[in-house]
Amino acid sequence: MKKIKPRFIAGPPGTGKTHIYIVEELYQELLLKYEPSRIIILSHTNVAADQIRDAVLALTVMKERGFTKKSMKYKICTIHRFCKNFLRVAQKDKFEYEDHKNLIGQNKLFGRDPSTNVDKHALYKFRSDAKGRGMLLDEYWRVCDQKSYKPYSIELIKELLPIYKKYKKDNNKCDYADMIEDFNHPDVKEPDIDVVIIDECQDSNVPQTQAIEKMATNVKEGHYYLVGDADQTLFEYAGSNANYFHELAANPYHELTEGLRCSEAINTKCKKIIMPIWDKWNSHRVWTPAKYTKEHGMGHVGEVIKGNGYYLSNFEGSSHLDILLNKIRNTDQTFLFTYRVGAGVGDKRCTTFFEDHGLEYAHVKNSAHIPKKELRAHHLWPDFIKGIPMSLTQIEHFWEYMGSKVIVHGKGDPKVFDDWTKQDYTIDYLITKGLLKKDCKQHTDFDLIRIPSSTTKEKLIYIKKVLAKGFDFDKKIQIKYGNIHDVKGLTFDNVIVDLTLTRPEDWFTQLRLAYTAYSRGVFDYWTLASQRKLTLGKKV
Repeated sequence: MKKIKPRFIAGPPGTGKTHIYIVEELYQELLLKYEPSRIIILSHTNVAADQIRDAVLALTVMKERGFTKKSMKYKICTIHRFCKNFLRVAQKDKFEYEDHKNLIGQNKLFGRDPSTNVDKHALYKFRSDAKGRGMLLDEYWRVCDQKSYKPYSIELIKELLPIYKKYKKDNNKCDYADMIEDFNHPDVKEPDIDVVIIDECQDSNVPQTQAIEKMATNVKEGHYYLVGDADQTLFEYAGSNANYFHELAANPYHELTEGLRCSEAINTKCKKIIMPIWDKWNSHRVWTPAKYTKEHGMGHVGEVIKGNGYYLSNFEGSSHLDILLNKIRNTDQTFLFTYRVGAGVGDKRCTTFFEDHGLEYAHVKNSAHIPKKELRAHHLWPDFIKGIPMSLTQIEHFWEYMGSKVIVHGKGDPKVFDDWTKQDYTIDYLITKGLLKKDCKQHTDFDLIRIPSSTTKEKLIYIKKVLAKGFDFDKKIQIKYGNIHDVKGLTFDNVIVDLTLTRPEDWFTQLRLAYTAYSRGVFDYWTLASQRKLTLGKKV
């Protein structure tokens, strides 16, 4: 297989690598010469691929030519989806949780990890991670964090994986690693493609990189593009090769220099963090601070966003903490709390802080910690018992949380309202209809009428704090948290970075993590000092 040299497009955080360069510039230029059906754009997540596809289909030229989501389904998608579709002759179904349960039926040892997500199950994840690094099982076991794959030992892994392999073969199943591995098989011919564009290329592991190179074998006139930021190579543990991307970035085909996200304060902080890597690879970037636009809703359009940097020794009283809390409570801006370590360290510190101050929050990958409808139920119940009519929807929400203290026996199923007209009703009407007990109005505190198993004392205390701070029905969740790997690719108005590190780690890896974390922000950043002996980004 001949190797085509990639054209590396280097772009620091927030320089419009995807939507401005790939979609609005590169893709439209390529359309002058090549058919959309012969141009592929691949990314690593379905969310990213869907966003790119939607942006491409919104182009005037694509609308005029009648292209649809269906026609572009496998032209702009994830790397895995492209590989799986290319092998459509031998199409396989994805190995799912039901298959995992079938394996537990064959051998109970598959159930030692109780996870219901097969992609995060310790056994399957070990296999995937080893393949991602391009290593044999024993080879990877010697260098990996073995504790992260408990309760499985290498001996047990080697005993169970042949059973897993046979199950997939017998039932025509595959996992994500198989999709890439099958595509890379020597018997599979290289695709006939004119242009290959890979978004966020630095996230590619060893077999994905091989697959991408194979896809690019027959491109026309060197149109093989890797778009990304070597300084945001975070997935080394999963097989991405930071050195490879740093080498490409040192002499890129094209550079994006205009910052569209980060304020001067954040831009300066990030460049200071990443400078040792730029020095090593002689890849110093021009990366300007962002300027105000109409979309910011503040500042003077065209003026550089200055921003501010603050320091927190901990989450206890300080002037810089007061600034943070004041901004949270008195603006509509968003706030990201991010950290290197989770598992009860960084994440617990964040959630404890939120709950102590009665702040609504959510993990970046989940919905709100307490749903709005649950908070609203607590907030509106006192008004309801005073006789104020409530919508049927609100009454149904009450029903989700209330127990037998107020609901008549046998009427606790929300389906009792299935035939009701969508309008407002009073508490007295529900009493006359035999749905609520006659003495229900004496219970003024919603805490005391909830289904006992639906909450905890700590949760109720937190709800009271949120409501006491002033509950806004319509305000979106301002605060989210997650580890640095989870928040990559996201943008928030403000970012709070916890520098706590619990174990030694390669210095350049630390710098890339810190650089990525701070660059999620638009306006201000807060640095939370390490709460342990080691500090993220500090060379030992």
